[in-house]
Amino acid sequence: MTISNYFSFFILVFTMVYSPGPMTMFMMANGMKMQYKNIWPILIGANNAYLISIIVFTVGLTQILQQNILIWKTVQIAGIIYLVYLAYVQWNKKNIVDSLSSNSLNISNSSSLYGKGALIALSNPKTIVLFGVIFPQFIVEGEHRLLQIIIYGLTFLILQFSSGWVYAYFGRRIKILVTKPSYQSLIHKMSAIVLILVAGFLLVRLYTS
Repeated sequence: MTISNYFSFFILVFTMVYSPGPMTMFMMANGMKMQYKNIWPILIGANNAYLISIIVFTVGLTQILQQNILIWKTVQIAGIIYLVYLAYVQWNKKNIVDSLSSNSLNISNSSSLYGKGALIALSNPKTIVLFGVIFPQFIVEGEHRLLQIIIYGLTFLILQFSSGWVYAYFGRRIKILVTKPSYQSLIHKMSAIVLILVAGFLLVRLYTS
């Protein structure tokens, strides 16, 4: 693993986890209503779910798929197409306020919060693309595979945890701003642009690898 390879991975994952998505919007919605002590079970549940996804996709499934080049290339192309589709959906979204309202919780039980965080993480379409398509492309063959997965996995979990906390923390402080249509449109278009950039990056790596 080279420094440049890790830096590329860091920038790519940073832009994805901090761009608006199901988990970030969920954290923002609950940051508007909850005390910060109630946010931690959600973050822990989400990160545990992401850890399971890393094990299932990066350690298991992709290693099997990579043994068949044709299938692996097909999965990569499908992941890129899906990112473009998500970008299209984000670009054409009109309202974020209704989503925030529907995603907020009125639950005080820690186990319920933990379960909801885990469910949102597992059902997030970005999870499949990230762990099934993006992660494996940064694994350098001939080097210690498990060590690379641990380093990349920890990097992702730390960034994901921090983004959840940041969205929850600022959710309460920018509540009035979020209701403005111009701000909502900006969020969606920024998210769409990020997804297109990620898809372009993966496409370049696909045809230069």
